[in-house]
Amino acid sequence: MASSERPANRRTVVTAALVIGALVLLSIIIPGVIINDRKSSVIAKVQDRQEILASSRSELVLTWLDSIRAQSDRLVTNELFRLFAYEVDLAGGDFTQIVPPKPGEDPDSNLGVSLFEQLPFMERVLTDFTINSDFTTSYLFGKTGVAYLTSGGADPVSEQQKQLAMSAFGRKEVTFGPVRVDASGLVMDLLLPVLPAQSEADQEEPVGLMLLTFPVTTKFGEFLSQRALSEEGEVTRMVQITNKGFQEIIPQDAELIRDIKLTSNNQDIFAFALRPTIGVAAKEVYSVGSALIPDQLWIFQEVDRTSAEKSLIEFRNIAYLLAGFIVLIVAAVFLAFWWRLNSEHNGALAKQFKDLATRIHAQKQLLDKINGSIADFIGLKAVDGSYRYVNPAFAKGVGREEDQLLGMDDAAIFGTGTAARMSISDQRAVSSGGVVTNNERVFLNNKEHHLQISKVPFVGEDNQVSGIVSVFRDVTEIVEEQRKKEKAVKQMVTALVRAVELRDPYLGGHSRRVCLFALMVGKRMNLSELEIATLEISSNLSQIGKLAIPRRILNKPERLTPEEIAEIQKHPEHTQQLLRGIDFDLPVLETIMQMHERLDGKGYPRGLVGDQILITARILGACDVFCARIEPRSYRHGLEPLRALDILEENNDRYDTNVIIALRDVVNSVEGEKLIASIQQ
Repeated sequence: MASSERPANRRTVVTAALVIGALVLLSIIIPGVIINDRKSSVIAKVQDRQEILASSRSELVLTWLDSIRAQSDRLVTNELFRLFAYEVDLAGGDFTQIVPPKPGEDPDSNLGVSLFEQLPFMERVLTDFTINSDFTTSYLFGKTGVAYLTSGGADPVSEQQKQLAMSAFGRKEVTFGPVRVDASGLVMDLLLPVLPAQSEADQEEPVGLMLLTFPVTTKFGEFLSQRALSEEGEVTRMVQITNKGFQEIIPQDAELIRDIKLTSNNQDIFAFALRPTIGVAAKEVYSVGSALIPDQLWIFQEVDRTSAEKSLIEFRNIAYLLAGFIVLIVAAVFLAFWWRLNSEHNGALAKQFKDLATRIHAQKQLLDKINGSIADFIGLKAVDGSYRYVNPAFAKGVGREEDQLLGMDDAAIFGTGTAARMSISDQRAVSSGGVVTNNERVFLNNKEHHLQISKVPFVGEDNQVSGIVSVFRDVTEIVEEQRKKEKAVKQMVTALVRAVELRDPYLGGHSRRVCLFALMVGKRMNLSELEIATLEISSNLSQIGKLAIPRRILNKPERLTPEEIAEIQKHPEHTQQLLRGIDFDLPVLETIMQMHERLDGKGYPRGLVGDQILITARILGACDVFCARIEPRSYRHGLEPLRALDILEENNDRYDTNVIIALRDVVNSVEGEKLIASIQQ
């Protein structure tokens, strides 16, 4: 009897060992897979945030640099400077001609006399511009590499500035030199070509080069400083490449510029990745770069790896702890079963179950602690709507004790309006028998929260629905991130509209008027909020493609020739090139590209017909034509608004009738009359 029991006991022990070993293996593999999936999600979120931060900082710096460049355009487009540079160029850079006339010599016998007499005046004008525009020094170079005109008090041209000027001479585009250090701190050089007087950029070669030096220490310090919404471990850096290699720009540090080591052969050197920080501390960071000046200057956004992965570490600890406790529970069950088979006395068996109950109770307490550490709100409601169970996170989130919440309903906890909406989702969950998810905006502890609520019916032992299990996930941070992205898009749109206004104020004013009319028409046609947002952004950017059209065509006082009209009709293509890399999350680019399409297929650029054209594009196109008709031109007066509407109605094969009806309602409204009055003033 004893010999037959021993093999059975050994088999039981071996079986228990194999099962426990398999569970231990699964407790390592399964949490590992879950953790890796969670890590991908966390890193993706970190990447999105760092790319948004890098992009937004880059937009700020570029907008400021563009304002510097626009300010300097007033100097190099000045006909007096262009004529002076042209005359010096005619002299062939021979400065021996720029001397006073010899005694007895005819003052008008050579070109140099007039140039010499102009020098004091030109130097005074250049000095006044330099001081008033917050530049530190200004130099005008000729083809020989000599700065023949400088602002007052300027230091002699350095060899670095001379080489920079000679490398940029002959180019027709504006360029920036590298960030460098002088006596005032960090500075940059702006190099602008000077064209002959009364010439276009595409017709003549430059006859001079203007080099303007401006300080950047304070502004770069502001751009790189930490913001109120910056998270722990986030740092913004600026990196440039020169003939000495990569350098970090650190305006807040006494060193100002520091050489750093980066591998330039790596094509993804500024792509998002985990890499060593470029700072002085030895640590790993998640970082991404955004170009300010291609192949020259970048914004580098990084976050400390420990800070970025903080939530992942907490999740990993909980996952492995939970897996370990599951293994302990199963192991305890097998040990209890084995102990029961080998027990010879009822007393020993009773003691075994008592010990098992003690373990299960301890494990239950531990699981309760784990449940209490879960950040999501979990609640169980009875069929009458009263709560029968809430976890600690639920109680903490609504600012009450767990015992107080038991028996309360949604109206008492969240308010009548929110409770009414929750009741609808409860009914949907019961009727569908599956998971129902919806989003709610609530105020908890006097603070706004956005909750994602998932509900599933709770089925009792009789297979009847006896309640609703609700899981509330706080997605406020995600919603705030989306709002930040929308704010960044609006700031970007504002910057682009400002660029249009700087190039041609008329285009900016026209865009704003089209925007106001389009929004009022869209609201009268009961368009959705997304369509209204699309109209607002599209109308503001509708004229941006005309930045690529020569000014001589845009500002021509006479009627345009067919060739000039064809050139203007290319502006949708220019718009696509400018905006195609921007993610608006709305059909903004499609609307702008289709605003000149017509219902009869005779529009451009694709010849779309009927419903192939977006409703937002149909509204924008009609409002654009209406505003163009009533706005005065140099060669004609603006039409009366009602006459412009009649023309649109007469062409009902080209324009949407419903849009024209809504536009007429807008024109006859108080708001429309005020807007039209502002145009006709």
